[in-house]
Amino acid sequence: MDTIPGLNFTTVDFEAANSDRLSVISVGFASVRDGLVRSTGTWLIRPERGADAFDPYAQRIHGITPAMAAAGDSLKDSMERLSRIFGADPVIAHNMKYERAVLTSAVRELKLPALTNELRCSEVLARTALRLPKTRLHLVAEALGLPEFEKHDSGADALACAEVVLAIARREGAKTVRGLYKGLGIA
Repeated sequence: MDTIPGLNFTTVDFEAANSDRLSVISVGFASVRDGLVRSTGTWLIRPERGADAFDPYAQRIHGITPAMAAAGDSLKDSMERLSRIFGADPVIAHNMKYERAVLTSAVRELKLPALTNELRCSEVLARTALRLPKTRLHLVAEALGLPEFEKHDSGADALACAEVVLAIARREGAKTVRGLYKGLGIA
């Protein structure tokens, strides 16, 4: 695959124990440099006290148990680590509304420096570029001919998100994240 000099971003995906934005129990990321996925990662997170009740439905979806999450990193350590991974890159998620709420809630609760990264949504990108009737991540990946992946696994979801953005960027001839979104008329 050819590089795209200047196309740099990091994708992120969270899984949670329940609907509370501080109940994050897993995070995955994929860092893209010059149009190529250069690093990926995922780890478990101990949810904050008071937000640590496990919704049985959520647990069935992602398969993460309370015991698994209890062995994870603290939310504070995780947010600090993510901040270092993001650097100054644009950050993209397939449902950025949710990921933004998690990031904002965690930063506020933990009194960490606010993120200044450009935040973008690959679902909005896919809806605009591909005009699909449904834009769930696995359906977008399928429409682009990308490999199947384990849904609701934060690492697999983050990598799939990166691959979706890269496929659309190549299709559109974009050289930067801002140029990709702007070229499609997305503010």
